[in-house]
Amino acid sequence: MEARIKDILLSKHNRSNDSKILLGIVNQKGRQIYSVGINESHIPIEDMIFEIGSISKVFTAALLQTMIRDNIVQLNDPVNKFLPKYVQAFSTDGKEINLKDLITHHATLPRYPTNIKVKDKMNPFASYRTEDLDRFLSNFKLKRYKRKFKYSNVGVGILGNLLASALDTEYEEAINTRICKPLGMHDTYVHLRDIDRQKVIVSYMKNKEIPSFSAPALQGAGILKSTLNDMLTFLEANLGLTDHPLQQVFNQTHKIQSNINVDNNTQMGLGWMVTKDKETKNNIHWHNGGTVGFNTYIGMKKEKKMGIIIATTKKHSTWKLVKILLGLNKPIADEIAAKVYSYLSTK
Repeated sequence: MEARIKDILLSKHNRSNDSKILLGIVNQKGRQIYSVGINESHIPIEDMIFEIGSISKVFTAALLQTMIRDNIVQLNDPVNKFLPKYVQAFSTDGKEINLKDLITHHATLPRYPTNIKVKDKMNPFASYRTEDLDRFLSNFKLKRYKRKFKYSNVGVGILGNLLASALDTEYEEAINTRICKPLGMHDTYVHLRDIDRQKVIVSYMKNKEIPSFSAPALQGAGILKSTLNDMLTFLEANLGLTDHPLQQVFNQTHKIQSNINVDNNTQMGLGWMVTKDKETKNNIHWHNGGTVGFNTYIGMKKEKKMGIIIATTKKHSTWKLVKILLGLNKPIADEIAAKVYSYLSTK
């Protein structure tokens, strides 16, 4: 098995551009860790830090569900209950956008705020601040509401802000207190700690080091950093392979939301995409992520008690990267995931 998995990773590895690929697999037999392109180091591969990108949305969904559990918010609460200042942005023709719409990408909000002015292509959202988001929402008018899937970093980013505000804390602290600490995840956070800088996987663009991804105004959409160790712990918890206090929370996020479809073969949970595996017919709960430096993927087959996490620094051409950011093409981590699922289904 190890040789075949290694072959899959090597087939996607480009030695010429210093790309790195990390893969973690978890099932009832335990964990398996694979990597290519990682130089020998005193730091275990499973403790190396990478940016998980939009996988952060799954954490935002879990945060939402903990607050529903604690009766702080409700899934069908209108956004205007918490952000009345922007009533025109979240309501139209008697229809009010609610929290469920935000986390399932059915709020018909744009993918990115339209007033972003990129000052640094290596870190395009770093200069977009909360005051910029305020201006965007103050000027944005929801013209019409169509109950149709439209992927939106804006929507989930706003949800993360809203939930943290309802808890009177920061997004990072909310994730840490309500998800990471109960699971024993010690290396998942927004802001890199000084003691952990030596563990960071560095990604490059044209021989220039890519800075740590920053999106201060929309943290809930894709800001978290983590490790294979923490992400495998997260998968084990979601799969019910460990005892912990969040199982009911996770189970609720896994439930397919009725009448909410991404495409003909994919539906929405809360945060999770749910796709029917064409080979095994099992449901795959998944999400991918992308920052300037990383492509990532998390997925699990609950029926098989199996999950995978992938992180890669492999770069795409500029045009392919644009298509990926617009949701028109598969990133490299998704391609690896498809091959890994196909192989594991034969075992």
